[in-house]
Amino acid sequence: MDSSCKKFFGVHDIDAKTHYELFLSRHVPYSLFKESTINMMQEIHKAFSTGVVCGKTVLDFCPAPTISHLLAMNAFIEDIRILELNDSSMKEFEKWMNKDADACDWSHVVEVLKQIKGNSDDSEDEEENLRRKIKNISKLDFSKGDPVDSLSLMKADIVISIWFLESMSKNHDEYRRWLRKLSYVMNVGGYLIVYACTKTSYIQVGQNTFHVFYCDENFIKKVIIGEGFEIKHYKKFNRMMCSDKIDHEAAVFIIACKVEEPKNREAA
Repeated sequence: MDSSCKKFFGVHDIDAKTHYELFLSRHVPYSLFKESTINMMQEIHKAFSTGVVCGKTVLDFCPAPTISHLLAMNAFIEDIRILELNDSSMKEFEKWMNKDADACDWSHVVEVLKQIKGNSDDSEDEEENLRRKIKNISKLDFSKGDPVDSLSLMKADIVISIWFLESMSKNHDEYRRWLRKLSYVMNVGGYLIVYACTKTSYIQVGQNTFHVFYCDENFIKKVIIGEGFEIKHYKKFNRMMCSDKIDHEAAVFIIACKVEEPKNREAA
């Protein structure tokens, strides 16, 4: 697909409600929903419940206003700060926080979580518990120089990239720089959680086609290790879905522990 026809996350707004309807709602085909949501939730809950990941403070970087990954770790964390890319995503997240009638419906995701936990009859309000732990929702403002530095974020125990790095990067160097930015807002000994699509060049949301950086799993592993992380867990999910909305080959789930600070802050 001609790259000149594509829009870019961080530059162009995305219709967050349309993105939800196409990839995350209860109405999407099972194969697509398994790739976008179920696989990720299963891996995240397993990582926290078995002690592979631990920590109390979370910074969440995601190009869409989804709560599925946060629900999967909610029982194990205390403080969540969310970084959104655009006004549409901010609006949808705020509607959910305020329980607006028009907010995205995540009840089907709560049911997935209960199945993962084995608590199908659990009456606990998972969404309300999550709302209490979300302390702040901020927008990455690209008009203020470095959008991460401008927020003066406190370092967190856990940083999450759900489709974020490949959505924000135009090339290998930008991918490294964005990963370095995420590293600088993490504590040494903290954990990076990545859920990413590999060999992807675009995602179609409504009438708009958005750029996604084309990279393979070897590059992702290499750059994570090269930026001072030790990979603790890695799992690949081959593509199941039959859809022309995204052209990925597979999805990968990675947990990496930050073992040292990046050596060159200025390069971020």
